[in-house]
Amino acid sequence: MKIALVSPYSWTYPGGVTRHVEALADELLARGHEVRVLAPYDGPGRAAGVFHRGAVPEERPAPDYLISLGGTLGLPMNGAQSNLAITPFAVATARRELRTGGYDVVHVHEPIAPIVAWDAIASTAAPLVATYHVYSENAFAHGIARLLGVGRLMNHLHGRIAVSEAAAWTARRFFGGHYRIVPNGVHLPEADDLPAPEEDATELRIAFVGQAVERKGLPVLLRAFEALREHIPARLEIVGATDEEVAPLLLDARDVTVLGKVSDERKQRALAEAHVLCAPSLGGESFGMVLTESFAAGTPVVASDIAGYRDVVRDGVDGLLVPRGDATELAEALRDLWLEPERRAAMAAAARERARRAPGGCRRRSRPPPEDARAALCCPCCDGRAWLWPRSSGWCWACWHCSGSGWGTSARRCCRPARRGSWWAWA
Repeated sequence: MKIALVSPYSWTYPGGVTRHVEALADELLARGHEVRVLAPYDGPGRAAGVFHRGAVPEERPAPDYLISLGGTLGLPMNGAQSNLAITPFAVATARRELRTGGYDVVHVHEPIAPIVAWDAIASTAAPLVATYHVYSENAFAHGIARLLGVGRLMNHLHGRIAVSEAAAWTARRFFGGHYRIVPNGVHLPEADDLPAPEEDATELRIAFVGQAVERKGLPVLLRAFEALREHIPARLEIVGATDEEVAPLLLDARDVTVLGKVSDERKQRALAEAHVLCAPSLGGESFGMVLTESFAAGTPVVASDIAGYRDVVRDGVDGLLVPRGDATELAEALRDLWLEPERRAAMAAAARERARRAPGGCRRRSRPPPEDARAALCCPCCDGRAWLWPRSSGWCWACWHCSGSGWGTSARRCCRPARRGSWWAWA
């Protein structure tokens, strides 16, 4: 089968989506399929940093299956920097390839990201599958996307996938539809590749993997670590952020090692050598691939108690969940793991076993979204829009998402009583 994987994110500024696409392409190729990845590619050199707030692309060789969509522009989105191709060259290249490539299936990743993914959905007659990776409560940004017609574009899709319950909730809330949860996969290293457990550790080794952006919560971890090291022997290793980005956040760099941007092999070694991975993100995380990578390395996790991370971490079993943004609670959780080595070892074993046994990654249902976000009324036969009669009747008309029924062709009971004065609501 000939498959096209479309990604809006730069191949040389790899994040979770890019790593997901790369792993999927390698697996499909190993199974005998013909695969092409349509993604932007920023060339080496510091010149690209002008368009990415000084961030320099990684020197990654382009695989044979990659069709470059040109350079990208770093845009602030969802609390981080997204490196997207928004040029006419990118749109024209993707459109030409999809129309002439003879693909049996087109798989679009992050279909709500502008503008390559939008055009890809509209440009091909092949069966379309989309994977939603993002978790967001930003009604304004998604409302703009709907005004631009993205909601109607999603009706072209033949299948919808979400990497977590949090991502599915976001997609349903703003675009309707039905979603199959397929968690991100993770590579399991051989047991021989993992370091042997230490009998008598002399210090708590903590790893952080991520960008130095507000969403990732690195300042929270640094405040917690500065207090922690006054009470127990500890060392912090930071992967992904550079010295220039970390230095303004630190008063005292003692026992802090900044590795910067490193290869996947070096990152995996840092995770395997750590006693615990700390993920103090403040929000906007739909899954957190670094959590499952840590589990695969046999390293437990201390993470923020946020949507997305709750889908992965079993609190008290293979990791700990702490209130987001609370440096004191974070420091206390790390201290407790140091003082209880048996508990830490049990969590490490549980993390490794969870990564090994969970197909495609780690998964469990997250807690429901906040009440104010779940309060919307919906038609019981779909996840799209529903027009409501006043409270006295409690009926709604099936919306146009429902098997082509059209507006007002059938009346059904609402799944919840209508609020007084409510005439319509978004699912």
